[in-house]
Amino acid sequence: TFASGYEFNSYQKTDSATNASLGSTSSVNTYYRIGTGNGAITMTSKSSKLWFQNATSAQCGQTMYDNRGTDAYKNIAYTTASINGLCWMTRNLDLPGGTTLTSSDSNVASDYTLPSSRTQGFNAPASASVYNSNSTTCGNGSPCYSYYNYAAATAGTNPSSGNATSDICPKGWRLPTKAEFDTLKSTYTTGTTLNASPFYGVYAGLYSGGSFSSGQYLSSGGYYWSSTASNYSKAYVLDSSRSSVAVLTSSTSPGYSVRCVAKS
Repeated sequence: TFASGYEFNSYQKTDSATNASLGSTSSVNTYYRIGTGNGAITMTSKSSKLWFQNATSAQCGQTMYDNRGTDAYKNIAYTTASINGLCWMTRNLDLPGGTTLTSSDSNVASDYTLPSSRTQGFNAPASASVYNSNSTTCGNGSPCYSYYNYAAATAGTNPSSGNATSDICPKGWRLPTKAEFDTLKSTYTTGTTLNASPFYGVYAGLYSGGSFSSGQYLSSGGYYWSSTASNYSKAYVLDSSRSSVAVLTSSTSPGYSVRCVAKS
Protein backbone atom coordinates (compact mmCIF):
# COMPACT_ATOMS: atom_id res chain seq x y z
CA THR A 1 0.00 0.00 0.00
CA PHE A 2 1.33 3.43 -0.93
CA ALA A 3 0.56 6.75 0.71
CA SER A 4 -2.07 8.88 -1.01
CA GLY A 5 -0.84 10.37 -4.28
CA TYR A 6 1.83 7.75 -5.03
CA GLU A 7 1.69 5.32 -7.94
CA PHE A 8 3.25 1.92 -8.56
CA ASN A 9 6.47 2.18 -10.52
CA SER A 10 8.39 -1.12 -10.45
CA TYR A 11 9.31 -4.20 -8.44
CA GLN A 12 12.53 -6.15 -8.13
CA LYS A 13 13.37 -9.58 -6.75
CA THR A 14 15.91 -9.05 -3.98
CA ASP A 15 17.23 -12.58 -3.38
CA SER A 16 17.95 -15.71 -5.40
CA ALA A 17 14.55 -17.35 -4.98
CA THR A 18 12.51 -18.17 -8.07
CA ASN A 19 9.45 -16.99 -9.93
CA ALA A 20 8.60 -13.72 -8.28
CA SER A 21 6.38 -11.90 -10.76
CA LEU A 22 3.88 -9.09 -10.92
CA GLY A 23 0.36 -10.49 -10.99
CA SER A 24 -1.93 -7.48 -11.31
CA THR A 25 -2.29 -3.90 -10.22
CA SER A 26 -5.28 -2.05 -8.91
CA SER A 27 -6.03 1.63 -9.40
CA VAL A 28 -3.83 4.43 -8.17
CA ASN A 29 -3.57 4.92 -4.40
CA THR A 30 -4.77 1.44 -3.38
CA TYR A 31 -2.80 -1.81 -3.44
CA TYR A 32 -0.66 -3.90 -5.78
CA ARG A 33 -0.61 -7.67 -5.73
CA ILE A 34 2.48 -9.72 -6.55
CA GLY A 35 1.85 -13.04 -8.27
CA THR A 36 2.66 -16.47 -6.86
CA GLY A 37 6.29 -17.40 -6.32
CA ASN A 38 9.00 -17.42 -3.69
CA GLY A 39 11.46 -14.76 -2.70
CA ALA A 40 11.64 -11.25 -1.32
CA ILE A 41 10.27 -8.37 -3.34
CA THR A 42 11.09 -4.65 -3.17
CA MET A 43 8.37 -2.40 -4.60
CA THR A 44 9.10 1.19 -5.58
CA SER A 45 6.77 4.09 -6.25
CA LYS A 46 6.70 7.04 -8.59
CA SER A 47 6.94 10.52 -7.12
CA SER A 48 3.84 11.85 -5.43
CA LYS A 49 1.16 13.81 -7.29
CA LEU A 50 -0.70 16.50 -5.42
CA TRP A 51 -4.32 15.92 -6.43
CA PHE A 52 -6.74 18.84 -6.35
CA GLN A 53 -9.04 16.54 -4.40
CA ASN A 54 -6.47 16.17 -1.58
CA ALA A 55 -4.98 19.69 -1.54
CA THR A 56 -5.13 21.98 1.48
CA SER A 57 -5.27 25.77 1.52
CA ALA A 58 -1.63 25.86 2.61
CA GLN A 59 -0.64 24.19 -0.68
CA CYS A 60 -2.03 26.95 -2.92
CA GLY A 61 0.66 27.97 -5.38
CA GLN A 62 1.84 24.41 -5.94
CA THR A 63 1.31 22.37 -9.11
CA MET A 64 -1.72 20.08 -8.80
CA TYR A 65 -3.35 17.25 -10.76
CA ASP A 66 -6.95 16.12 -11.32
CA ASN A 67 -7.58 12.44 -10.53
CA ARG A 68 -10.53 12.13 -12.96
CA GLY A 69 -10.65 11.05 -16.59
CA THR A 70 -8.13 8.89 -18.43
CA ASP A 71 -4.48 8.52 -17.46
CA ALA A 72 -3.51 11.18 -19.99
CA TYR A 73 -5.77 13.71 -18.31
CA LYS A 74 -4.62 12.66 -14.84
CA ASN A 75 -1.07 13.55 -15.88
CA ILE A 76 -1.94 17.15 -16.82
CA ALA A 77 -0.11 19.57 -14.52
CA TYR A 78 -2.15 22.56 -13.33
CA THR A 79 -0.55 25.62 -11.82
CA THR A 80 -2.37 27.46 -9.02
CA ALA A 81 -2.07 30.89 -7.44
CA SER A 82 -3.58 32.97 -4.67
CA ILE A 83 -5.41 35.96 -6.17
CA ASN A 84 -7.56 38.36 -4.15
CA GLY A 85 -7.72 35.90 -1.26
CA LEU A 86 -8.84 32.93 -3.39
CA CYS A 87 -6.82 29.99 -4.68
CA TRP A 88 -7.32 29.85 -8.47
CA MET A 89 -6.44 27.36 -11.15
CA THR A 90 -4.15 29.27 -13.51
CA ARG A 91 -4.68 26.82 -16.36
CA ASN A 92 -8.03 26.12 -18.05
CA LEU A 93 -9.81 23.00 -16.85
CA ASP A 94 -9.31 20.05 -19.19
CA LEU A 95 -11.80 17.31 -18.28
CA PRO A 96 -12.74 14.79 -20.98
CA GLY A 97 -16.27 14.29 -22.23
CA GLY A 98 -17.76 10.99 -21.10
CA THR A 99 -16.26 11.24 -17.61
CA THR A 100 -18.57 10.19 -14.77
CA LEU A 101 -18.27 12.58 -11.84
CA THR A 102 -18.99 11.34 -8.33
CA SER A 103 -19.36 13.04 -4.97
CA SER A 104 -16.01 11.52 -3.93
CA ASP A 105 -14.00 13.26 -6.66
CA SER A 106 -16.13 16.17 -7.88
CA ASN A 107 -18.27 19.07 -6.73
CA VAL A 108 -21.53 17.18 -7.32
CA ALA A 109 -24.20 15.83 -4.97
CA SER A 110 -24.83 12.70 -7.08
CA ASP A 111 -23.20 10.96 -10.04
CA TYR A 112 -23.19 12.93 -13.28
CA THR A 113 -21.75 11.81 -16.63
CA LEU A 114 -20.53 14.47 -19.03
CA PRO A 115 -21.67 14.04 -22.63
CA SER A 116 -19.06 12.79 -25.08
CA SER A 117 -16.84 15.36 -26.75
CA ARG A 118 -18.16 16.51 -30.12
CA THR A 119 -18.11 19.54 -32.37
CA GLN A 120 -21.90 19.61 -32.79
CA GLY A 121 -24.21 21.10 -30.19
CA PHE A 122 -23.62 24.34 -28.29
CA ASN A 123 -26.95 25.69 -29.47
CA ALA A 124 -29.45 24.45 -26.83
CA PRO A 125 -29.36 26.14 -23.40
CA ALA A 126 -30.62 23.14 -21.41
CA SER A 127 -28.59 20.46 -23.22
CA ALA A 128 -25.02 19.86 -22.01
CA SER A 129 -22.24 20.05 -24.62
CA VAL A 130 -18.50 19.39 -24.34
CA TYR A 131 -15.63 19.67 -26.78
CA ASN A 132 -12.08 18.60 -25.90
CA SER A 133 -9.84 20.33 -28.43
CA ASN A 134 -6.58 18.64 -27.39
CA SER A 135 -4.96 21.64 -29.05
CA THR A 136 -1.63 23.07 -27.97
CA THR A 137 -1.70 25.92 -30.47
CA CYS A 138 -4.27 28.51 -29.49
CA GLY A 139 -4.02 31.81 -31.30
CA ASN A 140 -1.87 33.52 -28.67
CA GLY A 141 0.52 30.59 -28.37
CA SER A 142 -1.25 29.08 -25.36
CA PRO A 143 -3.10 25.72 -25.27
CA CYS A 144 -6.85 25.89 -25.91
CA TYR A 145 -7.92 22.85 -23.87
CA SER A 146 -11.64 22.19 -23.48
CA TYR A 147 -14.97 23.97 -23.92
CA TYR A 148 -18.20 23.50 -21.96
CA ASN A 149 -21.60 25.15 -22.21
CA TYR A 150 -23.26 26.27 -18.99
CA ALA A 151 -25.33 23.10 -18.55
CA ALA A 152 -22.14 21.02 -18.76
CA ALA A 153 -20.08 23.39 -16.59
CA THR A 154 -22.72 23.17 -13.86
CA ALA A 155 -22.89 19.35 -14.10
CA GLY A 156 -26.45 19.39 -15.40
CA THR A 157 -27.90 21.62 -12.66
CA ASN A 158 -28.40 24.62 -14.98
CA PRO A 159 -30.06 26.90 -12.37
CA SER A 160 -32.46 29.65 -13.43
CA SER A 161 -31.02 32.17 -10.92
CA GLY A 162 -28.31 32.46 -8.29
CA ASN A 163 -25.20 30.29 -8.01
CA ALA A 164 -25.09 26.67 -9.20
CA THR A 165 -24.84 24.17 -6.36
CA SER A 166 -22.87 21.66 -8.45
CA ASP A 167 -20.27 21.94 -11.21
CA ILE A 168 -17.49 20.01 -12.95
CA CYS A 169 -14.69 21.27 -10.73
CA PRO A 170 -12.70 18.77 -8.62
CA LYS A 171 -13.98 18.01 -5.14
CA GLY A 172 -13.08 20.89 -2.84
CA TRP A 173 -13.13 23.35 -5.74
CA ARG A 174 -15.96 25.22 -7.53
CA LEU A 175 -16.83 27.65 -10.28
CA PRO A 176 -16.18 31.29 -9.32
CA THR A 177 -19.20 33.50 -8.69
CA LYS A 178 -20.10 36.68 -10.57
CA ALA A 179 -19.00 38.70 -7.53
CA GLU A 180 -15.58 37.04 -7.60
CA PHE A 181 -15.23 37.79 -11.31
CA ASP A 182 -16.19 41.41 -10.56
CA THR A 183 -13.29 41.60 -8.10
CA LEU A 184 -10.93 39.97 -10.60
CA LYS A 185 -12.04 42.48 -13.26
CA SER A 186 -11.24 45.40 -10.97
CA THR A 187 -7.71 44.02 -10.46
CA TYR A 188 -6.93 43.08 -14.07
CA THR A 189 -8.55 45.61 -16.39
CA THR A 190 -7.21 44.45 -19.77
CA GLY A 191 -6.64 41.12 -21.43
CA THR A 192 -2.93 41.92 -21.47
CA THR A 193 -2.80 42.05 -17.68
CA LEU A 194 -5.25 39.17 -17.19
CA ASN A 195 -3.23 36.93 -19.49
CA ALA A 196 -0.01 37.62 -17.60
CA SER A 197 1.04 36.24 -14.22
CA PRO A 198 -0.60 35.21 -11.96
CA PHE A 199 -3.93 34.43 -13.73
CA TYR A 200 -2.53 33.49 -17.17
CA GLY A 201 -5.77 33.95 -19.08
CA VAL A 202 -6.08 32.38 -22.53
CA TYR A 203 -7.66 33.77 -25.71
CA ALA A 204 -9.26 30.41 -26.41
CA GLY A 205 -12.31 31.80 -28.19
CA LEU A 206 -15.63 29.97 -27.90
CA TYR A 207 -17.88 27.32 -29.42
CA SER A 208 -21.24 28.45 -30.77
CA GLY A 209 -23.90 27.76 -33.35
CA GLY A 210 -24.03 23.99 -33.68
CA SER A 211 -20.57 23.28 -35.04
CA PHE A 212 -17.02 24.50 -34.65
CA SER A 213 -13.97 24.45 -36.86
CA SER A 214 -11.41 27.20 -36.29
CA GLY A 215 -13.33 28.90 -33.51
CA GLN A 216 -14.87 32.29 -32.93
CA TYR A 217 -12.61 34.97 -31.43
CA LEU A 218 -9.71 32.52 -31.23
CA SER A 219 -6.59 34.52 -30.34
CA SER A 220 -8.59 37.67 -29.59
CA GLY A 221 -11.04 36.76 -26.80
CA GLY A 222 -11.22 34.63 -23.68
CA TYR A 223 -14.46 33.58 -21.94
CA TYR A 224 -14.97 31.88 -18.58
CA TRP A 225 -18.15 30.64 -16.93
CA SER A 226 -19.14 31.86 -13.51
CA SER A 227 -21.49 29.77 -11.38
CA THR A 228 -24.08 32.57 -11.38
CA ALA A 229 -27.20 32.40 -13.54
CA SER A 230 -29.05 35.53 -14.62
CA ASN A 231 -32.16 33.63 -15.73
CA TYR A 232 -32.99 30.23 -17.20
CA SER A 233 -31.17 30.89 -20.47
CA LYS A 234 -28.43 33.33 -19.41
CA ALA A 235 -25.46 33.28 -17.03
CA TYR A 236 -22.57 35.59 -16.16
CA VAL A 237 -19.18 35.19 -17.82
CA LEU A 238 -15.77 36.81 -17.59
CA ASP A 239 -15.13 38.27 -21.06
CA SER A 240 -11.61 39.44 -21.91
CA SER A 241 -10.05 41.02 -24.98
CA ARG A 242 -6.74 42.77 -25.45
CA SER A 243 -8.24 46.12 -24.47
CA SER A 244 -10.73 45.25 -21.74
CA VAL A 245 -12.09 42.79 -19.19
CA ALA A 246 -15.82 42.69 -18.44
CA VAL A 247 -18.37 40.59 -16.58
CA LEU A 248 -21.38 40.16 -18.83
CA THR A 249 -24.48 38.02 -19.24
CA SER A 250 -24.34 35.41 -21.97
CA SER A 251 -26.61 32.82 -23.45
CA THR A 252 -25.93 29.52 -21.70
CA SER A 253 -25.55 27.74 -25.08
CA PRO A 254 -21.95 28.55 -26.15
CA GLY A 255 -18.91 26.57 -25.13
CA TYR A 256 -16.57 28.59 -22.91
CA SER A 257 -13.53 27.81 -20.80
CA VAL A 258 -13.61 26.94 -17.10
CA ARG A 259 -11.35 27.96 -14.22
CA CYS A 260 -12.04 26.73 -10.69
CA VAL A 261 -11.35 28.22 -7.27
CA ALA A 262 -10.79 26.36 -4.03
CA LYS A 263 -13.74 26.29 -1.64
CA SER A 264 -11.47 27.19 1.28
